[in-house]
Order: sequence, then structure tokens, then C-alpha cells
Amino acid sequence: MNQTPLFVSILMMFNAGILASASESKALVLADFENNQRSLSWRTVNDGVMGGISRGSYSIGDKQTLFFKGDISLENNGGFSSIRTYGKRHDLSDYNGFEIKVKGDGRKYYLTSRANNRNMLAFWHPVQTVKDQWVTVRVPFNKFYATSFGKRIPGLRLQPKNITSVGFMLYDKKSGTFSLEVDHISAYKNG
Repeated sequence: MNQTPLFVSILMMFNAGILASASESKALVLADFENNQRSLSWRTVNDGVMGGISRGSYSIGDKQTLFFKGDISLENNGGFSSIRTYGKRHDLSDYNGFEIKVKGDGRKYYLTSRANNRNMLAFWHPVQTVKDQWVTVRVPFNKFYATSFGKRIPGLRLQPKNITSVGFMLYDKKSGTFSLEVDHISAYKNG
């Protein structure tokens, strides 16, 4: 079995400073999906809001993980699917960023966040998955970039004092089925 793609992906994440183990810091677990944990409310937002026909949805499986699955279509100027939390505020100002553990299909997803209930303004960070491999990724809050309707907005930073949403988006402009499994979402603290 060729290990080069996994090694290269891990090396890239290490060099970017976002690969970490949970034992290196104190973490606040936001979602771990144990016992079908539903303390966070989730919603799906697909490209149908802009005329597209992509499908995506989430479920919590027997393995105590969240599944984000669907099918991306580029028809009608479509091409994205997303899930995100809503209804809870988190003051994460004492933390440095988000930590996620995911198993994907080799596609590039985005970890997303929103603050102050600003639905039209989202903050993104790319997360390259490794097909059928669990990967733990840390994304510092200062590494997210602002977007509105998929367009990058310079100069704005994610403010962790009033986080109102965290989620995942597939927006790689490639048609086809997708699948992302999420073990946990945490806020991590260095030191």
C-alpha cells in the first residue's frame, strides 16, 4: 500500500501548524456525539438557496460520530453543501482555536464559523481530508478568513468571544458524492 499521499498530507498539515494531538493541551469539547448527543442544533444549507440542486445532510451514527454526506451538482451554478450549528453562543476567548477529528473521502472541506449571529458573514479554513483516514486538525482562530456568499473579504478576523456557529462546507466545485465523518469538535488552548 502506498503511504506517500498520507505522509505528504500529514507533513503539509504539520508544516502549517495545524496538526496536533489532544493530549498536548486543555480542550473544551463542543461536540463529541456520544449517546447521540444533540446539545448542539444542526442545520443543512445547500446550494438550493441560490438555485443549485446539490444535496447534503447530516446524521449521528451508531459509532457516536456525525456524518455529513450528499451529492454535489454543478448544474444551475450550484456546487456546495454545508452543515452548521445554530442557537448557542460560546465565549471561546480563552482558547486558541478549534480542534476537529475527521475522516473524509480525500476532498477538501472547509471548517466554518460565525460570530455574533451574523449569518451573511462566515469565516472559513480549508481542511484537506485523507481518504478513509482519521486526521486530527487544529485551526487557530486567527487563521480563519472572512467570506460572504463564497467571496473572500479582506481585513476581518473571527472574534472568538461570541461564537454562534461552527460547521463544515464542501465547496470544491467538483460534482459527485461526498462523505465526511466527524468524531469531535473542540476548542483548544495552548500550554
